[in-house]
Amino acid sequence: MVESDSNLVDFFSKCDVFELLTLLKAMKSHYSPFSKKLVKRYPTENDIPNANTPERMELSNEMLQLLQWYGSNAVAYGWRKVTVRRGGCHYHKILRDVAKRLNHCQKRKDRKELPKVDSVDGWESRICSLLLASAIKGKTSQEIAIMFEEAGLDAEAARTAAMHFVSGAVVGISLPIAVNILGKKTVTILVKEIIIHLTYKRVGKEAATQMAKRLLLKTPQKVFAKIISGIGWLLLAIDSALFLSSPARRVTIPVVSMISALRSLDRLKNLNEE
Repeated sequence: MVESDSNLVDFFSKCDVFELLTLLKAMKSHYSPFSKKLVKRYPTENDIPNANTPERMELSNEMLQLLQWYGSNAVAYGWRKVTVRRGGCHYHKILRDVAKRLNHCQKRKDRKELPKVDSVDGWESRICSLLLASAIKGKTSQEIAIMFEEAGLDAEAARTAAMHFVSGAVVGISLPIAVNILGKKTVTILVKEIIIHLTYKRVGKEAATQMAKRLLLKTPQKVFAKIISGIGWLLLAIDSALFLSSPARRVTIPVVSMISALRSLDRLKNLNEE
């Protein structure tokens, strides 16, 4: 197993039970009968095996294989399955495909030149910033600042973040650079917003509300109510990314974006501002 695949399996095997169940449900699609069977085997949090057990590792590998199937050309998948016993393309290739699709949703003048090669961490943080850029495209700095205030930023942080997004300074960049420009607190809040809205997109409002309650423990009730009531503002980014996409991409784009945001949030906890 290549490093990016084993890295993702390791994340699945250790992550929070609710987060794993949410990701599993997000992978469900009529396009894949196997996904329905897998979700049916693990209907609740109590059914998810404990972290770092053989049972959790088995589930983690099955989730990787399902994601690889969604992210692969069907014919190529079948050929690889026969020749090398593992059909799907690797996680780092799926990440690059998702980043390219999100970048393509930008206006031509706003598209970034993405690297041909990057680390898993790098692709995942780029996906987060590209999602935010897609959500605010065509909006004025004032409109963006209002959106960011509703996401939980204070007024000054919202105005500063809006200015940097309008200038393009934080679109498609790595997480450490985004933290240096916007500050760790601002980036953390925006990444949490991505997770909440993507959960709404793939799993529904009830799951998104539960995700918000877990991520926004210290958020004032007034701000929390705004986030839940305005839960659709980021969905424009996902909808545009899926426009004319294949059925499989309608799963891979939001799911890979969710994984990217969850893992980026974990990295932010250990990231120091310069």
